Amino acid sequence: MPIYLPAPAHRNGGSDGQGWNRLSLASMGGLADDECALRPRDYSHLVESQDTRRARYGGYGPCVTAGRCAACPIFQSAPRHLNSLDNHVLVRIHRDGYVYLMNRAEAGWASGAMRWTWQDIARLDGWEIGRQYFDEHSDGFWLERAVVTTR
Repeated sequence: MPIYLPAPAHRNGGSDGQGWNRLSLASMGGLADDECALRPRDYSHLVESQDTRRARYGGYGPCVTAGRCAACPIFQSAPRHLNSLDNHVLVRIHRDGYVYLMNRAEAGWASGAMRWTWQDIARLDGWEIGRQYFDEHSDGFWLERAVVTTR
């Protein structure tokens, strides 16, 4: 599964054969960082990070090991755990981009909350990324406890 996502390279020829292409100026000067599919920055990339075969460059945090995934502290880290009495936990997305696990969804921001990172939620063990959520307080999404089947 691809985890290392190299920045797009500049092609001098361009798609029109005259040197004009539609890549950003950042890719021409080496200003774009390679990315890691384990470091999502929003909901859609969080969903992709659960199966990195779908991951494409853009929307992830920078790679911290220059493509050496075996030495990556994120890849090597233990999964995160979440203890909850409920099987559904609302994650609100604050307008500054941070994510908060909420105690009571109906209370909006007046509820108790724990600030997490997108990266930590991507490494969460025993929970699945659920559907998106929208209300008058903020956007968000649900975490659903994974169903464990026993034989």
